[in-house]
Amino acid sequence: MELGNMPQVKDWTADVGFFDLRTFILSNVSVAEAFSVATLLCPRFIEYRDCVFLEFAFEENSVNSWFNELKGDRAKVEAVVNHVHLWDFFAPASEADNEALQDFAARMAETWRHSARKQFPQRKFVVEANDGLNDYGPTVVIYSA
Repeated sequence: MELGNMPQVKDWTADVGFFDLRTFILSNVSVAEAFSVATLLCPRFIEYRDCVFLEFAFEENSVNSWFNELKGDRAKVEAVVNHVHLWDFFAPASEADNEALQDFAARMAETWRHSARKQFPQRKFVVEANDGLNDYGPTVVIYSA
């Protein structure tokens, strides 16, 4: 997906007369919004009960419930807790947005893999991204191998 093909970017470019990434971000994105997306793209992970969880998705009581439900299968618990639907974070308004979110999911999987390896170099991870055609939109999941 090319950024310049997205409707919001096309509209903004038509108004301004040119496209420049720096100017587009400066005009459309707050620091809080940028930092929120950075946190989603390059998350911190925490270790709990010999598992690795996305810090922003971790809730101790919920994780403990999943351990009971999944009979202590650590990889399955990680996969449930660390399963992120991009539609829970972004509301696509067009087919181009849906396409962009699919690309975003693939990029997010790469950054999650890098972040997890950096924070836990002794562990091996499986990171998967899918287009969401058989799920609730594009999704990304990470769990220990």
